[in-house]
Amino acid sequence: MNRKEDRPSKIAYERHLNQQGIPEEKKKSKGGKIPDYVKYGTWLRVNEAEYFERTYQDWKARMRAQEAANH
Repeated sequence: MNRKEDRPSKIAYERHLNQQGIPEEKKKSKGGKIPDYVKYGTWLRVNEAEYFERTYQDWKARMRAQEAANH
C-alpha cells in the first residue's frame, strides 16, 4: 500500500463499497431503504455517517493486518 490511492483511506473504502454495490436486501426495490440507483459507499457516508465510520475502522484494520501479513 505504498501508493496513496491504495492506502486504507476513507476515500478508498467509499470506492470499495461503490464497486461492491448495494446489497440486494438493502435496495429499496427489495424492501430496503437505499435507492437502487445510488452509489452505495457514497450514500452510506452521507446518510449513515456513524455506520460508515464504524465499518471503515473495521475495514482499515483488516487491510492493515493483511498488508502486514504480506510482508
